[in-house]
Amino acid sequence: MALLRTAQNILSPVLTPAGYVYSSVMACRAKLYNRNSFTRFEPVCPCISVGNIGSGGSGKTPLSGWLLAWAERQGMQSVLLSRGYGVHPPKLPYLVTAASPVEESGDEPLMLATENPYARIVVDPVRKRSGNWATKQFKPDLIVLDDGFQHMAVRRDLDFVLMTPDDFTDGWNKVIPRGTWREGKNGLKRADVFFVKSPADDFNSMKDVIEDRLGKYKKPVFQFNLKAEGLKFLRGGESLPFGDEKYMLVSGIGKPEQFYRDSLKFIGQEPCEHMIFKDHHPYNVQDVRLIRAKSEKTGAAKIICTPKDAVKLRRLGCDDFYTIDLRVEFKESIFFDETEPCNFELWWSLDRVAPAYESRKKENKNSK
Repeated sequence: MALLRTAQNILSPVLTPAGYVYSSVMACRAKLYNRNSFTRFEPVCPCISVGNIGSGGSGKTPLSGWLLAWAERQGMQSVLLSRGYGVHPPKLPYLVTAASPVEESGDEPLMLATENPYARIVVDPVRKRSGNWATKQFKPDLIVLDDGFQHMAVRRDLDFVLMTPDDFTDGWNKVIPRGTWREGKNGLKRADVFFVKSPADDFNSMKDVIEDRLGKYKKPVFQFNLKAEGLKFLRGGESLPFGDEKYMLVSGIGKPEQFYRDSLKFIGQEPCEHMIFKDHHPYNVQDVRLIRAKSEKTGAAKIICTPKDAVKLRRLGCDDFYTIDLRVEFKESIFFDETEPCNFELWWSLDRVAPAYESRKKENKNSK
């Protein structure tokens, strides 16, 4: 990631104009969808998009999982629509279960299906198709559109837009290929709720810049982060204390440096090794041999991987590996009106979706 950022800075005179072009194309596309120039899937239940302005590391998967768990507590049947990434399902749409092969389901959908067995996780790059299919099959009370901010072929009632601290500083409005943003800053006006994945103290220290960047949209901004409960074996079981033994990290994610920093913070000591694989890496037996050999060479007593890697490594005889047991934690917020600040869990209810959902139903009825 650091090398990519360096290259983008060096090539800024060339990449910046290309970013402007990409931003303009995305803005034009959004306008066409807003004018109903393209057909869209119209859910018959509330639909929430969980997406971001940039790429990776903003916490979409944990927040989507939180929504699925919340829906279960309300007695609601939920469906999550995922496009899948580099997967080859035997048919489309494809219903993911905890027993699905990762090459058919994808690592993140498989992780969500494993952690949320009461939800329906459906993979299909054409989410108009999967939305219609899932509605007929499961009659959901709530649809979660995974990574959906730029996927406008599905009408949503709320857009949850996730951001990282970097999005407000060095990464602000740097559109592909100049930076990681998928569209320009004007796209943020479509958001209904903003989330910033960061420690509470960091969020509070950034309030001025957050207000400067997002205040004009008059939408609530919630801080959230992942809290570590301990370590868990990949074979399952209760959370265990971190301990003080030497450990090594294994990751195949978009921002491995973030996994390193989080592990250091949670465990309180640096790993003796960090084996980094490419994002969505399809682990094999040879990879596991290399990991175990490195563990023996460095004297690591524990091998710790990310939850996304765990669903793949678990199937390769790595039950003795660990993952950090994490849960989503909400603390801080910013409101740009007279609303009393509170965390997202206190603020959130299905009533927040109702006005947009009723408006969409009325609009659809009038258009017929």
